[in-house]
Amino acid sequence: MEFERLFLTPKYEFYRFSLNYDDVAYLLITDNFNPAPPEFGTPFFDNTFEPNENQISVQCGVLRKLSENEDNYLQSFIEGLLGFKPSIDYIIDYFKIKRELEFDYPTEEGFKELLARINTLFSSNVIINDFSSFNNIIQK
Repeated sequence: MEFERLFLTPKYEFYRFSLNYDDVAYLLITDNFNPAPPEFGTPFFDNTFEPNENQISVQCGVLRKLSENEDNYLQSFIEGLLGFKPSIDYIIDYFKIKRELEFDYPTEEGFKELLARINTLFSSNVIINDFSSFNNIIQK
């Protein structure tokens, strides 16, 4: 599986994962800059959860059922990004999406369209004011 980081802002990172040129999953990582609420840990720790300094929201939109290897790859990728960061809490929230995110690359209107679709699918509020910097941000 291959990945591309499509954007990075102070609060958000967004990745596309593909296999044989077909999109498999999209990953939105959100830095909440606040501790997790107490109910965040309840399913895992009952009433003993003590939140760390920062909660990172990790949402993974998948286009189809992932194989065990694909799921392991995604989890390893996320752990590689977040595992070394001190004092954070995160879990991976998987959800199904119906179709690939297409956008007119590399135009400004294409990025605006992509952000609108991401904000709708992920119930997020990603805002990017200067799209000219994308020539330096998008990477494989």
